Amino acid sequence: MNIGTVYLLHFERPYKHARHYIGWTPGDLNRRLRQHRNGTGARLMAVVTAEGIDFVVARVWTGGRNLERSLKRRGGASRCCPLCGVTPRVTGWDVPSSERVLTTDTVIPYGINVVPAICACNRVTHHAASLLATASITCLDCHQPVVPQHDVSEERHVLTH
Repeated sequence: MNIGTVYLLHFERPYKHARHYIGWTPGDLNRRLRQHRNGTGARLMAVVTAEGIDFVVARVWTGGRNLERSLKRRGGASRCCPLCGVTPRVTGWDVPSSERVLTTDTVIPYGINVVPAICACNRVTHHAASLLATASITCLDCHQPVVPQHDVSEERHVLTH
């Protein structure tokens, strides 16, 4: 079984009925995202890119093609998208309701705050602030945590609706 990265892409605005794309890559996620951005990835992503619709990585899982197929067969990708107001559940541990912190992204899912993040190998990527706050993301190259880079001039807002 080939382990890789399963990822959920959130579109800044819907393309017809589609608001998300679930994909899998056995290697470098950044390389796969570049393929999607220049239209050489999946057909849906080529069409979305041609329409000028931007996207962000909303969630990642470590897993194989079986996990990707399972998530796609379930349908309703917005049910596992933190940018649509869903709080991802951490398997085996649940935050007590008294300790839960609601962020602006949780209360108002229409405004996505995209921030730059950096890892130990100094690779800068852009992620949703709510994703960085609720999930543990590790770099596929150096295997170190990806943390927000606190350069306010890099922040940008993307509206989803």
